[in-house]
This record gives sequence, structure tokens and C-alpha cells, in this order.
Amino acid sequence: MKAYRVFDVNGEGAIIVFAENATKAKSVASIGDYLFDTKWTDLRVLREPDADCLYDGKPELDWYDPETRKSLVRDMGWACLEPSWECDTCQAKEFCRHLQE
Repeated sequence: MKAYRVFDVNGEGAIIVFAENATKAKSVASIGDYLFDTKWTDLRVLREPDADCLYDGKPELDWYDPETRKSLVRDMGWACLEPSWECDTCQAKEFCRHLQE
């Protein structure tokens, strides 16, 4: 399985999903936990080869899993859409660009 970043063109979020190709990745994201309410036409897909190693048999990564979040922030530059009260307890705070600014 290959990793793909699927995101909302309106800036409402993104997720890493695993699929055989970009079209299937878009389908996985549209029925998943994070982008299910985003219109199909507003979803975009980019290949994310650095995340291939994070595949654990599930169709999408869980941003709320502390180890997954740490890996995404540290290794791929991900961050929350904006800082929040949760920043103080976040496992990835030492790598987060919001807290480094």
C-alpha cells in the first residue's frame, strides 16, 4: 500500500491514507473519519512516500494517536491548523512549527 496525503482545497484539513492509487486514496478519505463531510470535488491527493513506513494495516492514519502525530510533525512537517490549548500536552510540541515561531 502507498501513502497519500488527501486534503481539502478550502484548508479544512488533511489526512494520510493508504491505497493502491490516488483515486482509491480519495475514496478512502471521503468515507474515513476526518474528511467524510468534504465534497468530493474539494478533495485533492498527493503521493506521500515518506509515510509508506507508517502503514499498519489501517486505511488511514490517526492524527490523535500520540506516536503517529509525533512522526508526522517531526518527519513530515505537519501541524495543527492553528495553535490551541492542547499544545501544552501535545507529544509533538518540541517539533511543532507553531511553537517554534
